[in-house]
Amino acid sequence: MARTRSAEYENIQDLILDRTATVFARKGYAATSIGDIAEACECSKSRLYHYFDSKEAILTEMLTGHVELLLTQCRKMLYGFQDPTERLRQLTRHFMEVYAVSRDRHVVLLTCLEFLPADKREILVAKQRELLAYVRDILLQLRPDLASNTVMARLDTMLFYGMINWTYTWYRADGEVSPDVLSDRVVDMFINGYASIDNPMLKGAAE
Repeated sequence: MARTRSAEYENIQDLILDRTATVFARKGYAATSIGDIAEACECSKSRLYHYFDSKEAILTEMLTGHVELLLTQCRKMLYGFQDPTERLRQLTRHFMEVYAVSRDRHVVLLTCLEFLPADKREILVAKQRELLAYVRDILLQLRPDLASNTVMARLDTMLFYGMINWTYTWYRADGEVSPDVLSDRVVDMFINGYASIDNPMLKGAAE
């Protein structure tokens, strides 16, 4: 007979994922042992194995959940906003909100993906390609003249993600600039160009 899961089972799993993400982000996947994870979770190794079969299983669940969270809202936004600029703005806000509350998981996604088994990595990479495609399609709505130029379409898409994916190295959501303000500035800068955008900090001070 299968062991009955407690009502708090999923909450405890989430706690393990959060604390493990912090360890992976700080030490790296390869340098982290099950003992390190158990210590971070303040539990025994045997208790840890009650929730996850292995360190690999923790990484798989962590990255799959993080990417699915990003994808779910992206799919909704395809139908919620018709204007491509507003779509890009809302999409970017969603990304930055997720990054702000899941910083460590985002770091792990960017730095530890290679440690997933090949089959699971392929599934996750396919989901990442879907995320790329959403932004690429929005950019092509803004610049339909680039539809036949796949090289430039991919280049622009990767430049956009390059602006937001590495903000974890310097940005703090609890600082003077909120995730929404940062997101809007990214979109304005990307679409309109640096020389033409307003300074939201000065505007706020004037009001």
